[in-house]
Amino acid sequence: MKTTIVYIIGFVLSIITLSGQVVLQSGLTHRFSAPPGNYDTFPIKLKNIGLKPCGFSIELADLSIECDSGYRYLKPGTTAQSCAQWLESERYTGSLAPQEEILIKVIMRIPEDYNLPSAQACLLISSLPLKDLQDLKKLQVRMRYALNVLYRNPMVPGVVALHAKTLRMDSTKGVWALRYLNTGNVDRIISSKAHLLNENGQVIYRTESLHSKSFIPNQCRTLEFPSQDLPSGKYQMVVVSHTDLGEKFGLTHSFER
Repeated sequence: MKTTIVYIIGFVLSIITLSGQVVLQSGLTHRFSAPPGNYDTFPIKLKNIGLKPCGFSIELADLSIECDSGYRYLKPGTTAQSCAQWLESERYTGSLAPQEEILIKVIMRIPEDYNLPSAQACLLISSLPLKDLQDLKKLQVRMRYALNVLYRNPMVPGVVALHAKTLRMDSTKGVWALRYLNTGNVDRIISSKAHLLNENGQVIYRTESLHSKSFIPNQCRTLEFPSQDLPSGKYQMVVVSHTDLGEKFGLTHSFER
């Protein structure tokens, strides 16, 4: 089965390369923190990685997130914290020659009267459908990227509130998995350090989360810590987390082996 999966992936990639396919080569998230009444810009870098010309489109959308159901992309202006209508791309459609690259400037104009602590939106960047694969019975390969645009209002303090939902040992990956829910109203990038104490209160192990994670309001994500073999006994894990703006919070978890 594994060989079959690799073959299928290679087959699809060969279709993309031999035809045309526009890919996003810049970051998938852009953050802004300019005061209301100001503006800022950021570039989108696109490239046609195929051997034939290919079109692209850019659409504005609202972003809605629920912990259990994931992302939903909505009509611009649907959510109360939308900043989709603040965004303007210098181009929304176009085409690229084989291996051609392009930089497209996007501008964000923040309304002077905006008084919420944060806002968010999304740019949906798509390759136009491939129409020249007649030999493959109309098989179409279409890629779409969702580029998140997150705004932090420096004039209005946000509520930073991350709720620890679970902390468990993932024996398959060999890590401790700490799942957080962002119940606040601003996004944050979180990293954590864990200390493992034995029943005598001695620190026997220290480690850091494998990766920092970005948390959007209402989003659940999991931080992972490398684990180690432990003898039988009682233990307490103390986790201290901090955000990219310096806020700190922590939790403790007791367990037996």
